[in-house]
Amino acid sequence: MMRFDSKGKFAFAALLISQLAAATGFMFVMPFMPLYVEQLGVESAGNAAAWAGLLNAATAVTMALTAPLWGRLADKYGPKSMLLRATIAGSIVVGLMGLATSPWHLLWLRLLQGCLTGTVAAATLLASETAPAGREGNRLGTLQTVIFVAAAAGPFVGGVFADLVGIRASFAVTAGLLALSGVLVLLAVGDAKPERVEDEGGAESPGAAPIPWLGLVPVLLALFVAHASITGVAPVLPGFITTLMEEPVRVASLAGQILGAGALAAAVGAMAGGRLAAKFEPRPVVFFALLFSGLAFLPQAASDSVAELWVLRVVASLFVGVVIPVVNLAIREAVATERHGVAFGVAASVTSVAFGVGPLGGGLLAASFGFSTPFLVPGVLLIGAALALLLAPRSRKRAARIMKAAVSHVLR
Repeated sequence: MMRFDSKGKFAFAALLISQLAAATGFMFVMPFMPLYVEQLGVESAGNAAAWAGLLNAATAVTMALTAPLWGRLADKYGPKSMLLRATIAGSIVVGLMGLATSPWHLLWLRLLQGCLTGTVAAATLLASETAPAGREGNRLGTLQTVIFVAAAAGPFVGGVFADLVGIRASFAVTAGLLALSGVLVLLAVGDAKPERVEDEGGAESPGAAPIPWLGLVPVLLALFVAHASITGVAPVLPGFITTLMEEPVRVASLAGQILGAGALAAAVGAMAGGRLAAKFEPRPVVFFALLFSGLAFLPQAASDSVAELWVLRVVASLFVGVVIPVVNLAIREAVATERHGVAFGVAASVTSVAFGVGPLGGGLLAASFGFSTPFLVPGVLLIGAALALLLAPRSRKRAARIMKAAVSHVLR
């Protein structure tokens, strides 16, 4: 079998194509999940929507719990093996979803999907570890751009396929896309050999490179807020659009177009973020991206027209898109190479929690306080995360001094 340079352009292009196929496949099933639940015996549309929300939350919860374990194994066996595991498992589990005969079967399979998959985290780690020196930011930004494009295209293409070939057959299409992704990774993508720190006797020293968790808290908070802000608006957007129109028509189409435009803007932001991170330190880039995205979120609550909302969503999504690849770069730079898998695994857990909390929080805020609140709260949180990043100490010693001074002041 031919061997490819793990840092070469061909290997990276193959990784991008594989992740475009994988991410599109996972997003493929999103538009028709409530309809599929109805086919499986759930009678009302309201109950079907509730089941769809439960299915999404189930995957997020189990992925959040297992991602650190897969990250630790990536440090031991290499990121490519973890990406192959996630892709092949995804192909099998999603394929089986097309054979489900009850909503409970689907729920158990979604729980299993969260346990066994996680292609984005594995691909991010692999792209980071195989990037040539000085090109890490560019590659992480490019990878995130591909993922955002797939997030925009997947639901649209999935809906079209479901109308053409049926819902059950669409799960087979998704399984095929994931299988194609796995073949590309196996044949054309290189690996990064795990680095291990050994003591003088040649034994591995697991405590030689501690992870600076205290320093990572601000960037992980930024990652959480960015993802929660993106996902939190989706369930309330149709209702908010209805309030902006005298005669609501084509509301679902408008909501889909706004979400799609936002995903494409985030893709552009991710590409720009990777290039900015190559020229500047990650923290200032993340700070300004969080600040500007928060400032673009706040006026959305007072939008007077769909056009105004559309423009503000695109601007906010552009800056949120900058945050994610630059945060990944910041994590990479802060953690020793032999601990990257664990760190990225925790980042994947944070992302999964955000995917679960965002839509749930947006829906609860809209139900309790009205449709404008789900736009105000993310804006405040984004600005708050920017300030937390700005004020956070960058070293453990400085943090200890600040904590000691604070305790002394309280006890005085």
